[in-house]
Amino acid sequence: MGLRELPDKWSIRRRGRARLQPRAQIAGAGPSGPRSLARPSPATRGAIGSRWSGPLCAFPALIVLFAFVQSASAQSDGAGSAEPDPWAGVEEMVVEGATGVGLLMQSAVSVTAFDADELQALGVTDVADLGAVTPNLQIVTAGSTTPIFFIRGVGLNDFTANASGAVAVYQDDVPLNLPAFTSGPLYDIEDVVVLLGPQGSGPGRNASAGAIRSTSRKPTGEFDAFLRTEYGNYDAKTFEGAVGFPILGDELAARFAFKVDQREGFMTNTGVIGGPGLPKNMNNVDRWAARGMLRYRPANTELDFLLNVHGVRVDQLGTVGQPLGAQRFLGSATTQEAYQAPEVAAELTEYQTAEWDKDGVNIPLGVCRRTPGCLALRDAGTVRAQDRLARELASGRPLDKKPFVGDYNLPGHERQETWGASLRGEATVGTISFVSVTGFERYQRSRMLDFDFTPRTIFEFDIKDDAWQVTEDIRLEQTLDVTPLTWRAGGFFLAEELDYDQLTIAGGQVRPLVQIFTQSTYGFGIYSEFEWRFTDDFELLAGVRYNWEYKEFDIEAINLSPSQNLCEVGFGTIGNPSAVIPPCKTQATFSDPTGVVSLTYDFDESRSAYLKYSRGWKGPQYNVSNGSTRDAFTLAKPETIDAVETGFHGGFWDDRIKLKGALFLYRYANYQVFVFTNDSNAPPQRIVRNANSARLYGAELETDVEPIDRLELNVRFAWLESKFLDFKDSGIRRIPIAPTEPPLITEVPIDFTGNRLPNTPRFEVNGSIQYSFESERLGALIPRYEFRFMDDVTFDPSNGRGAPDNLGNIFLPKHTIGQKARILHNMQLTYRAPGESIELAFWIRNLTNEVYKTLAFDTSAVAGLVGNLVGLPRTYGLAVKFDF
Repeated sequence: MGLRELPDKWSIRRRGRARLQPRAQIAGAGPSGPRSLARPSPATRGAIGSRWSGPLCAFPALIVLFAFVQSASAQSDGAGSAEPDPWAGVEEMVVEGATGVGLLMQSAVSVTAFDADELQALGVTDVADLGAVTPNLQIVTAGSTTPIFFIRGVGLNDFTANASGAVAVYQDDVPLNLPAFTSGPLYDIEDVVVLLGPQGSGPGRNASAGAIRSTSRKPTGEFDAFLRTEYGNYDAKTFEGAVGFPILGDELAARFAFKVDQREGFMTNTGVIGGPGLPKNMNNVDRWAARGMLRYRPANTELDFLLNVHGVRVDQLGTVGQPLGAQRFLGSATTQEAYQAPEVAAELTEYQTAEWDKDGVNIPLGVCRRTPGCLALRDAGTVRAQDRLARELASGRPLDKKPFVGDYNLPGHERQETWGASLRGEATVGTISFVSVTGFERYQRSRMLDFDFTPRTIFEFDIKDDAWQVTEDIRLEQTLDVTPLTWRAGGFFLAEELDYDQLTIAGGQVRPLVQIFTQSTYGFGIYSEFEWRFTDDFELLAGVRYNWEYKEFDIEAINLSPSQNLCEVGFGTIGNPSAVIPPCKTQATFSDPTGVVSLTYDFDESRSAYLKYSRGWKGPQYNVSNGSTRDAFTLAKPETIDAVETGFHGGFWDDRIKLKGALFLYRYANYQVFVFTNDSNAPPQRIVRNANSARLYGAELETDVEPIDRLELNVRFAWLESKFLDFKDSGIRRIPIAPTEPPLITEVPIDFTGNRLPNTPRFEVNGSIQYSFESERLGALIPRYEFRFMDDVTFDPSNGRGAPDNLGNIFLPKHTIGQKARILHNMQLTYRAPGESIELAFWIRNLTNEVYKTLAFDTSAVAGLVGNLVGLPRTYGLAVKFDF
């Protein structure tokens, strides 16, 4: 998928059409203007649901009531006065913007955009936070350096280092290919744009789901600076600042920015079993980032060069969650090392006692054995108690009664250093504009993760990896004078290398494992497209792109023990000369054409509709496994997607109401699905499989309403239906036969056909309401309320039920590997001093302290365990910002 080029500057003519004019100068722009241009875009998103308490309902209602009272008073005070139209006689106005988002919002592209003020109000601190404020965008994390992205259900829930996502992530026009590159914080940002759906043409790297593009503030040649600090519960501290200044007149300017995030962990480690002296607070935050920009615009030329140098450092404890035993029922002791959280054991005893009391069999065991039928009644009561506990842990609360408390024996760590540079050059020769973006990125990372979340050693990961990438993006564009047609062409190149070393530390009957490999990737894309307005009301866009990718995969070691390397010559050949060493080095080349064609009809200056077809493509993925229950390595074939979409956007009543919506239908071939292997006695492996086919369709609707000045309401709605049309897998099980005989090893088939795709909630609704009480003498006071509702969601292809047991039976309850519908509420109160040089904000997020899972995984066959990552509890704090 390519990312369509967005111009840095664009103009609006009285005729109502938007015409791209790179490097144009401002003509006739003033400090304020018409409502549609001067009014800032509404700030946004949050959560919704059926359990609103009285105060939550009252808060937005009070905002509306006070807003209308103040508006009526202002209109009464100003009756009879009229101001002259400052835009009278203006033939052309050119607006300078960072990305031309306004134009993009009116094109045949489904897009969600955020400016810097919105991101700050929503509490978005890094790319991973965008999923909480954007319907049909799901972002899953299993640590501080591994975000995984889904757009409209299209994505790859794979946390391995070599997993290139289906969503292309861009930072200042540089694509970030591997997951570790995409985990940086957002700071000193101009805007963030989320493009929904495959883009079959255009610049950038290929992807099948969409794109997320963040753009930093550039040097302008004028002095400006800001400093922002924030303090909240859990000793959370944020420091962010930037300064921009001229160096040589209007030709050379610089900008420097930084951000520091620190927070104590919200998971408490009791250390009762794991041992004293371990860190008490887990899941902390500790990272910093810095960026320097140098912009050179030679006088009397159409040249513009931007050098960007940046770095990020993360140094945190390992991410932990809550373990739940899954041996026959959810809430049992684990099969490996027999661990059961004390609060879960106490709850099971409580339910069991209640069931025995009901049947009159809560008597001493010796007496029960002498009483006919007593043991059978006790057994039946125990089964009912286990079922009740399992349902409560899966979806009733969910999790146990102390979701933020655990007992961990390994605090671990997540450390990563990332640095890079890019050079962007722009030039205009005649009517042809030229853009070149060259980027280099590198990271080094070390992770020690206790991923069984218990005080025992069952499976823990010691991972070290480092990677680099070089990218080049070249774009040409021309708008013809003789006909209303704009053509674009260009190419993209990627070179990348990853070195990976993982040691799986295992206990009980789980086997340890060493995996060491190198992956090299080279790819390019060439595209050409045009936009043709063949009548005043119709515009046709068509484009094609050729994608090519080469991968080389070299496994140095797959060790089942220190002396057993499956990839070493001589392994397995002693006494067996005919033994075959598995192929541990391979390479493959793949290519595929993609394209897009869309037709847009303009009803008038502010309303239009479109119909679009696009084809997306995602390259292949190599998997490395244990070489025992799974092949040493496998290849997931490239996935393709054919998408049909229709949509509309429009403004009504002088843009007091803005509507935007889309309907879409996707059809996949070889859809890439992440599977957490669950084979008996083998450590869990993260691999990608191909589903032969899958289908997805849905809709989106966004509404912005400003019934009176300064009262802003926003609602975003998403509906999604998904289904695997053909997807089958299997698992390896060891079935005990007799104490003196080896277990029977068998393969259990698993059929996911008909299930929903992971991370595709049926409904999502985000909304916000805010009003600005303004006074020239006192400043502005802005109360804001946000909500976010998310329907039931699953984290794997099993519809949230997990893998079958040894007999092929599904025994885990609904929502075990998922999260039931939930609602989150946020509030914020902001004060801006006169002149807007000082801003104070008090905020509360997750106001009702909802407990919810952000990820769950099933290792019931490996260790009789289900792992759960828990979302943030209620947080609150105070922020202060100074603008200079």
